Amino acid sequence: MRDNLSQDHIAALRWTILRTLMVGGHLGATDKMCLDVARAEYIGVTMQRIHTEFDYLESRKLIETDRSEVRAWRAKLTRHGRDVVDYEVDVEPGITRPPFLDPHAG
Repeated sequence: MRDNLSQDHIAALRWTILRTLMVGGHLGATDKMCLDVARAEYIGVTMQRIHTEFDYLESRKLIETDRSEVRAWRAKLTRHGRDVVDYEVDVEPGITRPPFLDPHAG
């Protein structure tokens, strides 16, 4: 089953996955956890889409993925992925990261 996400939604979904993995800390999160969070924001997201975006984010060296044929995939942020989520480094095109809101700015 294919989803009908636009390119803008896919770029935003990548950010949602990164944030979900950040919340998971050093354990990261499973593909099912990421799917549940994604479905709260985007109707029709499939597990195939989550796996595709895991592959994309891993190719960008933002996450590491432990793949399995018999159990859930597990992913966690790399050092660079954490820096992207923490707004420490610029994000390349393909991921829609919201602008940083400085809580101390007046």
